[in-house]
Amino acid sequence: MLKGIERRIKIVILTQSIYSFVTQILIQYNVLFAQALGASGTDIGLISLINALVLFLCSPLLGRMIEKHFMKKVMLLGLVCDMIAIFLFIIANEWRMLIPAFAICIMLFRQIAFADMVLITFTAPQKRATLMGFSRILWGVSMILASPIAASIVTYFGGINVNGIRPLYYICLALLLVTSFILYKGLDDFFISNDFEKSSGLRNLFKEYWKLIKTEFHLKYWFIVRFFRGGSLNLAMTFAPIWIVNVKGATAIMFGTLTAISTICGLLTQFPVGKLADKFGRKKTFILFNAFYCIGLITLAFAPSFEYLMLASILGIGIGGLEGGGIGGASIIPFIAMWWESVPSKSRGKLYGFEGMIMAAARLFISLGGILWDHGLKTLVILIPALAELLITIPLISRLPEKRE
Repeated sequence: MLKGIERRIKIVILTQSIYSFVTQILIQYNVLFAQALGASGTDIGLISLINALVLFLCSPLLGRMIEKHFMKKVMLLGLVCDMIAIFLFIIANEWRMLIPAFAICIMLFRQIAFADMVLITFTAPQKRATLMGFSRILWGVSMILASPIAASIVTYFGGINVNGIRPLYYICLALLLVTSFILYKGLDDFFISNDFEKSSGLRNLFKEYWKLIKTEFHLKYWFIVRFFRGGSLNLAMTFAPIWIVNVKGATAIMFGTLTAISTICGLLTQFPVGKLADKFGRKKTFILFNAFYCIGLITLAFAPSFEYLMLASILGIGIGGLEGGGIGGASIIPFIAMWWESVPSKSRGKLYGFEGMIMAAARLFISLGGILWDHGLKTLVILIPALAELLITIPLISRLPEKRE
């Protein structure tokens, strides 16, 4: 699969496989570590709001940085921020010390998005989605391996408490040092953008982003799609596990089985979906496989037995693997390919900036979902992601062009 592929792409895929392993550990245990240090649910909510604000404010600046500096430099800077965050986790003796760590860890410099930009920019259009599907299989396997390894380490050092979780951060720090070394030695200096015009000041920054919106008129539809899709996926990832356990009565073993099924089905589907997207078109493939995701959520909402929950997991329920797992989760391949192809390579840094701001705003969905959940509208919370796809995402995607730039 990697035969004939540029060295820089091979290095990026390799390093992101290691990074995915680290990311899975941090996503699973960061909040648990904060709780072990005394953070309440309200404190966790406050941290989430601070993270969203930092992401919203910094994303436009990072978008410009991507277009004006070597991609290698930006990726290494992101890894340095992650390592600083991990160091703060290592030395923390109370939860407030973790506020800056949460703000700069993983989400601020989104390495997966960097990798996608490199793949899209330096791969022929007819091979992009296929290569993205292949890369996500490797990253998904890495994430699957991370969970049992991390669980074993935490158990060995005393369970889910400060002493049991802290050793994970030493391991993550060592792995990020290795990742940084591979990137530094293996990746050459290159630009994502071919527009090297220098600019400075917030005024020019706003002008650059506004110019892109006026030039690429279809982006306004993309922004709506990304907001509702990102927000509804956050909703599914947050409340689907609670629904399965607390409403449908699944045991820990049953829930683990459903997550494993969802993850495996998602991984097995990634590569074929990428192939189909390259051969028959991004939109057709996305709409086809997104339908599986919608049917999975509807099945989850009304499942009368565990067998139907298993069927929902096969189709896609918003948990497990990359972007929700299941057959429907593989629709992320043509979706992300269309997103990065929607603008010329010189503007993909600004698109990254817009993406960060949209992701920050989309976290409001979780707050809305919590309110509806507490008022007894639990079924509606599970159905909102499907409704958002059917009523907003699919109709708008149907209107968007496939540019493949």
